Parts: sequence; structure tokens; C-alpha cells
Amino acid sequence: MNKANRYFHFLWSGQTLGNLGDILYIICLITLVYNETGSVLHMALIPFAKTMSLLLSGFIAPLFIDKYKRTSLLINTLFLKTGFLLCLCLLSLYGIHTAITFTLLYALIVVISLLEGVGNPARRSMVPDLVESSELVKANSFISIANQTSMLLSWPLGSVLLVMWGEQNMLWVTFFLFVAATLLTTQIKVKETEKVGTQESKWDAMKEGWQLIFQSKKLTTLTVMDVLENFGHGVWIAAILYVYVETAIGKGEAWWGYINASFFAGMMVAGLVVYRFSKKMESYLGFVIMTSTICLMLLNVWFGLTSSAWIALLVSFVFGFPQMARDVSQNTLIQESYRDKQLAKVYASHGTLVYGTFGIATLILGWFAEKFGVRDTYILVSFLFLISFSIAFLNRKVLHSDQKIAPLEQNVI
Repeated sequence: MNKANRYFHFLWSGQTLGNLGDILYIICLITLVYNETGSVLHMALIPFAKTMSLLLSGFIAPLFIDKYKRTSLLINTLFLKTGFLLCLCLLSLYGIHTAITFTLLYALIVVISLLEGVGNPARRSMVPDLVESSELVKANSFISIANQTSMLLSWPLGSVLLVMWGEQNMLWVTFFLFVAATLLTTQIKVKETEKVGTQESKWDAMKEGWQLIFQSKKLTTLTVMDVLENFGHGVWIAAILYVYVETAIGKGEAWWGYINASFFAGMMVAGLVVYRFSKKMESYLGFVIMTSTICLMLLNVWFGLTSSAWIALLVSFVFGFPQMARDVSQNTLIQESYRDKQLAKVYASHGTLVYGTFGIATLILGWFAEKFGVRDTYILVSFLFLISFSIAFLNRKVLHSDQKIAPLEQNVI
């Protein structure tokens, strides 16, 4: 195994442990807060605080990306996250039963999420530095498999461990997961290119990622498609899916869990399939994105109109295949466009759009489902996927261009 590949394994293994820790500590806190207060609102504030913090981090991340090397930035954010998680563990031992302790709890969640949002673009931008350009599709599918596996395992595993050990012990488990993730990440070495020239202002640093996206016709197309499709993914949030299970297929809470598990299982299996055929996908990434988008549109229609619980379960499993193929292809095209800190800034700006769009979608689609019904909501988002496909079709030459990492100046408007 060469050094670059070894560093890549440190990257994905550290990321997997960190993702597992991120989900488990949120599960712990939701349970802890509900046991202390019995309030659904207090519970809902936890994922809301996390999402809004991740959204904000996309704006401030470029300031840190400019100032620090990406490896240093990732290691330092992980180290600080681990330290603040230790504070959460100690706070849980003290007890969360006063206004001050509740305020401190949410403040720690915000800080941890901000650190996560600042470190993520740096981590994602390292992938093309640690693998050969011909291995990018395989590397991205491998990372996606690890991510989906950790997500699939974390919820049932977290539920079982909570029953066995309780919230406080589980928080200590997540602390040690973060410690392990940090130690693995410290082993990564990436060649960093120093920025030369005049020092740019903070405003210039913050807007550079957006400029890089809209200078490239390929990235502009992918970004507009991502906004539309991420809005559409809002129908898969827990609240809308819960109503769908009850009203559309006439089942109880158990089927809500089955459909969620089926979706993540489909994503995990799809990751293995994409990994297996990664070589064949390399020259057809644009075609894969277009085909996946039209498949996602049809699956949303099928899911929304069916009254069979078993068909809904099947569709939720199959949904993972075009979604995984699309995500891996898009990620590879983004990584082929820029490198180093520029790529990290693109990911920061892209993440801001993703979190912002999804947050708005949850509110609008929730209102639409209540006003017009859950079936019509799935038809609505299918129309968004159709628009996304139309954009991809009109720009198919841009998406199909075989641009590899070396000629980064190509395909700029």
C-alpha cells in the first residue's frame, strides 16, 4: 500500500468514527433532554440548532481555510469537538435541570456543530490529493458506503446501547469515538500549496467559493440541480414520512422505522454496486447524473401514489441506487474542477446551499402536506426533479465533458 492510499484509509476511517459519534451523541442528547423535560419542543431544538449552525459554518469556513492548512484545520476542529464533547459528558453528570444548564447544553451543541461545518470542507477537499484521478469514483463510493453504513448502524445501535447503558455512559462512548477519530486524522499528510500574492479581505475570502462555483458552467449546473433536488428530499424527513405511513399506506409506527431502515440499506448496497462498477462510470458521470435524476423523479411518483406498504418498502430501498450513483458522480465532477483550498471553499459554499435549501424545504413541504395532502407533496417534488433533469439535459455537453484534474482552467465561463 503506498503512502497516499494509507493516508486515504486514515481519512475515511476517522470520518466514519466521527460520523458515528455525531449521530450517537445527538441520540443521547435528545433522549436526555426529553427525560429531563418531557418537552417535544426542547427535543426539536437540538437538531434545529445543529442544522442552523452547519448553515452558518458554510459562511465562516473560508476564513479558516485561508488562514490554516487543511490538515491542521481538520485536526484542530476535531480536537476542539472532542474537548467540547467532554464538557457535555461532564454537564450530563452534573444534571440538566436549570435554565443555565439548558443554555449551556444548546451552546455546546452550536459550537460543536460549527466546528463540524468548518472542518468538513477541508476533509472533503483532501480526497483528490490522496488518490489517483482515475480512482476518484471508487474513492467517493467507498466513502459513501462508510457513511451510509455508519448511519444505518448508529440509530438501532444507539437505541440498544441507550437501553443497556443509559445516556451518560453513551455520551462517554461517543467521546472515545471522537478521540479515536482525532488520532486517526493526525496521521494524514497532504501536500499543501501556499497562497501567494496580496492578502485578500475577509469578505473576498468568504465569497470566493461562490465565485468559483458560478465561474464554472459545470458547477453552476450541478449546484442549481442540487438546490432543486435537495428541496425535493425534504419529503423524506421524519415528520412527512410519518404522516405518509399513517395516511397513505395505513400502517403504524413500526413501518415508519422499516421504511427508514430500508432507505439506508438501499444506499449502502448501492454504494457497493457503484464501487464495483466505478471504472465503467468514470467516462459517463454526466449521463449517470441525468439518468439518476429521472429515476428519482419516477420513484417519487411511485412512492407517493402507492397504497401498498410492501411496494413503499421496495421503492424506499431502490431509491438508494440512483441517489448513490448521482451523489458519487456529482462529488467526482466537483473534485475534478478545483483543488486544494479552492476546492475546500467550493464545498463550504455548496454545503451552505444544501443545508439552507433543506431547512426551507422542511417548512414549506410540511405546510404543503398539511394543506394539500401527503400524496400531492410527492407529486410536487417529482416536478422539481423533472426541472432538474431538464437543466441537466440542456447542459449535457458540459456535464459529459471528460475533464480530469490536470486542466483545471477548462470549462470556465
